[in-house]
Amino acid sequence: MTEYVQIKDIKIPIVIRSYKTSRHLKMYFKADILYISKPKYISKKKAIEFIEENKLELYNKYKKIKDQDAGAKYWNTGDTFSLRGEKYIIDAKEIEANKIKVQIDDEKKKIYIEYPIELNDELKKENIDRVIKKLLRNNTEVLLEKRVPYWSKITNIDYKMFKVNDATSKFGSCIPSKKILHFSSRLIMLPEEIIDGVIVHELCHIIYPNHSKDFYNLVRKYKTNYDDINKWLKKNGKIILF
Repeated sequence: MTEYVQIKDIKIPIVIRSYKTSRHLKMYFKADILYISKPKYISKKKAIEFIEENKLELYNKYKKIKDQDAGAKYWNTGDTFSLRGEKYIIDAKEIEANKIKVQIDDEKKKIYIEYPIELNDELKKENIDRVIKKLLRNNTEVLLEKRVPYWSKITNIDYKMFKVNDATSKFGSCIPSKKILHFSSRLIMLPEEIIDGVIVHELCHIIYPNHSKDFYNLVRKYKTNYDDINKWLKKNGKIILF
């Protein structure tokens, strides 16, 4: 019988296991199940108390996992995917081949995916994810090669370089001392106006390496609608999760 622990408004399924070789209590998630491993001499009651002591951290981790599950893409025909802020329809089919093929049709707003017939659902998702991530990275790099220099010139803020990663928790970050900008490869999924807001935000961190009033005033100087952009990101940012 599955056990649960109640934290705020959610019930988290838990599995508690005892091991002779364990020296400390440990907690970790597999999918949406919380596993607690403990030494045999530590009681189940103590394990539950350990969960209670860390309930806020566990709650936040569990919510993040469920949000990611809700945004998971399984690349089935009829599913939607965001590119440049617009919805594209997935058209997927099995083929007798040994590799994934992805084609984007901007005119029809469709993404055509062909995948080997022998792949099960898990392998299908894993392999298509890999191809889509590479596609996003390439397209984001092409876009940023134009937009970052443009906004650098507008703001008169110099940068040394920008790098693209596969971050899903941040749209961008900055190392002010080195003038290096980092951006998520998934920016291409957002509307260009929103992407510009992210670029200006990170450029301004070169001048103000904080989130002070002066920092936001500088951002708003170049993006007068930045507050609307920030609200949009908070409301819609989860579209980058898959």
